Amino acid sequence: MGHKSGSVWLFITKAVLFFVVLGVFFIGQIIFYRQTVLYFWGNYIVMLLYAANLYFTSTIFHGYDFGSVDAQEIILSWVLCLIVANALQYLVLSLMRLMLLPVAGILIILGAQFILVIPIVLLIDKLHYRVNPAQRAIIIYGEEKKAEGYRGIIEKHKKKFDITRIVSRDEPRDALFGYIRKAESVFILDVDDASRERLLEFCFTHNKRAYIMPTFTSVLLNTAGVSWMSNTLMFLPKSPEPDIGTRFIKRSMDIVISLAAILALSWLMLLTWAAIALYDGRPPIYKQRRVTKGGKQFTLYKFRSMRPDAEDDGIPRLSAEDDKRVTPVGRIIRRMRIDELPQLFNVLAGSMSLVGPRPERPEIAEQYERIYPNFSLRTKVKAGITGFAQIYGKYSTAPDEKLLLDIMYIEKFSIWQDIILLLQTLKVVFLFSSTEGISGDSTTALRD
Repeated sequence: MGHKSGSVWLFITKAVLFFVVLGVFFIGQIIFYRQTVLYFWGNYIVMLLYAANLYFTSTIFHGYDFGSVDAQEIILSWVLCLIVANALQYLVLSLMRLMLLPVAGILIILGAQFILVIPIVLLIDKLHYRVNPAQRAIIIYGEEKKAEGYRGIIEKHKKKFDITRIVSRDEPRDALFGYIRKAESVFILDVDDASRERLLEFCFTHNKRAYIMPTFTSVLLNTAGVSWMSNTLMFLPKSPEPDIGTRFIKRSMDIVISLAAILALSWLMLLTWAAIALYDGRPPIYKQRRVTKGGKQFTLYKFRSMRPDAEDDGIPRLSAEDDKRVTPVGRIIRRMRIDELPQLFNVLAGSMSLVGPRPERPEIAEQYERIYPNFSLRTKVKAGITGFAQIYGKYSTAPDEKLLLDIMYIEKFSIWQDIILLLQTLKVVFLFSSTEGISGDSTTALRD
């Protein structure tokens, strides 16, 4: 089946999933909340509101990313989407009646949607790969060591890509072009600018899908605006300092949301405090110096997840896979990101923001900056609990990749983007793979 017909099929299956969920809610509203059923156009307006709400949340949580992520992650996306969308619609229906409606009805509707969504997602995922079998792919690299590392990452998507060849950019041009002709997708990794431009031009001419390893410059250009000098096209990277109104709104959001979260999660923080204290009788709160905007240092608070003697050797180090320094209680709270809840007090105090680059320890930041001088550009804005690098990367993501994600956040900054990232953080909390530690005997996330 061709790419165009495959896209049409995928659109139809996504529409089926959407309207099944919408229909279940509509039927549930009639059964459980008859007092909110209006006359004629009123019902259409209410359902259109829910449809818009459902589409927004399902898009934010990437509920339609078939072929990009596993079915299990898409199911998680829909679980979160339905919880948020139904909670909002429940509030709307309650406001219509000027009273809190019985909660049992919305819970039954939610359960029915879950029961239907899970098999539909699994079916769509299975059919997707039948309609769109793995694409023949090649990897073109500059350094062989890096190519092998990224091959491992790409091979995790075996259903989507079948790597047929890994070749150096130094191969003869005719040989490279011959390999590209036989492939459907091309991964262009750490190649020089001239080679990248030549390869991209060939891929564009022959309608090949090209996946490009970004550079610092390409990230800036990706978010740049278009400017014309007479009849000459130019790109204008943003890098603006937010105006006073935007800064005020962002700070207000930090205060309101962090305070609300502290109050709502105080029971969980008290339980975590007690669990850590009962385990080894040591202070549950761990203090650490971190770097924020302008290179300033501040004291970051976390629930202690490691033994008190974790760094008695005086060497600052990140957590490794199966790190023996992590306590049993610590392993649980790290998986669920509960160890980071005390940082809400950092946000409330103003030393951090809810959204921004993850603050590094000064000693580790210095190591990264010696290898990647641009790494300090992350401190153009205030450090945050969540952000692009925290959502799309992992704890063990290499610093140069984190830098690119953080620069993308800085360049694309807006209040609306912050809201979206905060919502997407709900999903990351349940993706345990995002907390994987560094491998081997390394003390940082630097690759060998």
